[in-house]
Amino acid sequence: MAAALPGLWYCLHLPASLPDLIDVDIWMLKAAQNLRLEHSILMVPIDCFEEDVLGEHLQRHHPVVTICPDDLLDEARQRASALGFALPTIPYSQLSDATLAAQWQAIHEHFIPDLPRLAGEVTLTHRLDLAPLTLPHRRLARQMGWPTTESVTQDTSAGEAFGQALRGQRCLATWARLEREGASHDEADRRFRRTFKEEAGRLRVPVALGLPGTAPAYARMAYDSEIRRRTKPQPAVSPDDTWSVTLHERSDHLVERAAIEFAVTHQSVASGGLGLMLPTVPPDAFTTLAEIERHFHTPHSSAAVRRLLTRLNDAAQPLWSEELKAAIQCASYLSVYSDFPLGLLTMPGDSAPLCTRLPVTYRPMQPLTRMVQQQLSAAPAVSLDRSITVLVAECIPVSDPVGRISRQGWDIACEASAPDSTTLTIIQAETITLEALQQAVTENRPDVLIISAHGTMVGNMAALVIGDKPYVDLGLDRMPPVVILSACHVAPRGSGAVAITDLLLREGALAVLGTQVPVDVRRNAMLMVRFMVYLAKENTRPGQFSTILDVWHHVQTSNAVNDILDGSSSLRAWATHTTVNGRPVLVEFMSSRATGRIRSPHVYEDTERVLVEIADEQGQGERVRNWFRRPGYVPESLFYVFTGRPDRIHLTPLELLVEQARPGR
Repeated sequence: MAAALPGLWYCLHLPASLPDLIDVDIWMLKAAQNLRLEHSILMVPIDCFEEDVLGEHLQRHHPVVTICPDDLLDEARQRASALGFALPTIPYSQLSDATLAAQWQAIHEHFIPDLPRLAGEVTLTHRLDLAPLTLPHRRLARQMGWPTTESVTQDTSAGEAFGQALRGQRCLATWARLEREGASHDEADRRFRRTFKEEAGRLRVPVALGLPGTAPAYARMAYDSEIRRRTKPQPAVSPDDTWSVTLHERSDHLVERAAIEFAVTHQSVASGGLGLMLPTVPPDAFTTLAEIERHFHTPHSSAAVRRLLTRLNDAAQPLWSEELKAAIQCASYLSVYSDFPLGLLTMPGDSAPLCTRLPVTYRPMQPLTRMVQQQLSAAPAVSLDRSITVLVAECIPVSDPVGRISRQGWDIACEASAPDSTTLTIIQAETITLEALQQAVTENRPDVLIISAHGTMVGNMAALVIGDKPYVDLGLDRMPPVVILSACHVAPRGSGAVAITDLLLREGALAVLGTQVPVDVRRNAMLMVRFMVYLAKENTRPGQFSTILDVWHHVQTSNAVNDILDGSSSLRAWATHTTVNGRPVLVEFMSSRATGRIRSPHVYEDTERVLVEIADEQGQGERVRNWFRRPGYVPESLFYVFTGRPDRIHLTPLELLVEQARPGR
C-alpha cells in the first residue's frame, strides 16, 4: 500500500464528481455536506487490473484515469486501455501542477463539454499535515471565486490554516442562508456582516480527526524492542511532512503518518468540512483507559469510576489544542480515525464527556492497511426512510438468567415501538448456534442486526459467545448494513485488543455499535428499547434525525437520567413511585421539567439540578443529593462506541435533505 500513496494523494486533487467541474449555487455547496460525495479511488495490484476482477466495480463507476509507478507504466497503460479508461495513464514522474490542470480540463471536455468550465487554478497541496484543512478549503474557494493558489508555506501554523478554513465555512454558511432567505444581491451585501456574526455561533460542519497512537500493551505484544525504541510520539503539525512522488520511500513512521493524513483528508474533502491531525495519544491515556475497562469487570463504585475518568482527562490533556476545541464547537458530528475513544474525554469547560456534546463515530486504525482500504471503498449511502427490518438474534440460552432478562427486554421493545411500527418490523429469532444465526440472517435479510450475546476475551481478541462458543468471524452471506452488539466488552480500547466490532466492518457491515465494558443487562435493555422506539418514530414521522448516528446520539445522551436513577434502588423508587403534579417524578422530568434545560455538554450536571429542583419541592432535596453522592452513579451509557459509517445510514431521504436547503423553502 505504501507504494500507492503518491498516487492516492494525487487523486484527492482531481474532481470527485461532475459538479466539481462547474459553477454550483452556494446553497447546493452547503447542502452537499450532508451527501458526502467521495472520490471513488480503486487501489489494486497490477495483476488484478483486469475485467474478471474489476468488472462489477467498473459497471458502477465510469473509469476515468489510471495512475501508477513508472516501472508499471507500459503494462498499466495496456490494461487501462482494454478497460476503457477515459484519459491516458499517468506515471508518478509526471505528477505535477501542469498535469493536474490538464486532467481537469480533459475530464470536463470528456464528460460535459457543453457546460462552461469553472474558473480558478488547481495546484497540488504540499503540506500533508495541514491538507485536511487546506484541500477542502481550496476546493470551496474555487467555487466561491476566492483566490485558489496555495498560500500555505513551511512556516504556516495549524492556527493560521484552521482560521482560514473556518472563515471559509462561515462565509459559505452566511451566503447559503442569504440565498435561502431570497435576499437580493444588494440586500445580501448589506446584511452580510451581521449575518456572518450570527452564523459564527450557529455554524455546523462535519469534522474529521486523525488521532494516532497505539496502546502500550499491544505494542509490547506486537513489536520488538527495537521498533518500540524507534517509535516516537508524533506532533499534530510537522512542517517537513510534504507531498512528493517519492513520499512512499520515506521512513516508516512518515509513511504511516501520510496514510492517516490521506484518510482524514479524503473524509474532509468528501464532506466539504474541516479536518485536523492531532498529536499521538499519550501512552498514559491508553494505560488509564485499560484500567477503567478492567475496573468494570469487578464490582465497581461510582467514586472509583469518576477518579479514573479524571485521570484519563489529565493524561490526555495535551490533545486539547485551541484548533481542536474550536472545531468541536462548530462540528455537526466527528469522524475520528483512531483506536482511542476520544468521546470519553471531557473538553475543557464542559462537565460531561465529548460523546454527549455531539455524535461521534470511529474508524479503527489497526491494521493501517485495512483502514485505508476501507476508506477507499466509498460505501454508498443506505436509505432506511421507507421501512426498517430489525432482526434480534438471541444467542444466550434461555436457561441463562441474562438470556431470560434479554428476551423480556426485546418483548418490551416490540410493545413500546408498536404505535409507530407500521414501517419498523422487529423479528426475534433463537440463534444458539452460529449456523442458526447465519440462517436467520439469510432468511430475513434485516437492515439492522442486533446480536444479543455474551462477550468474552480470547487471548487479545474480544469475541461474541454464540451458544457456548466464542466467535470473531460470523461468516454471513449478506452482512446487514447496521450491526448492534448487545453484549459486554466487545469493543475494548485500552489494551489494543482485536475487537469483533472492528472485524465486522471488514466482513461488510457499514456501521457497528458495541460496548467497551461489561454492562448491566437491564440497563442495556433500556437503551436498546429506547433506540428502537426512536427509530420507529423517525421512520413514521421523519424530520428530527437525519441519520442513525443522530438517533443513537440522542438516545445515549438522553439516557443520562436513567444512569443517574440507577445509582441506587432508593433513588429509582423515589423517581418512579412518588408523584409531582399527579404523575411520577420521572414522567414529570421527561415530559416537562427537562425541556430546554439540559445542555448536552453538561447533561449529567443539568439532569441532577432539575431532579433536585423537583425533590426540593417535595421536601426531599437533601435525601436526593445524598443519593447522588452515596452510593453515586456510573455513566454507563457513555461506554458504547459506534464504528464505521453510521453517518451514511440515512433516515431522512437524501432528496428531502437537499430540498430543505433549497431557497424559498
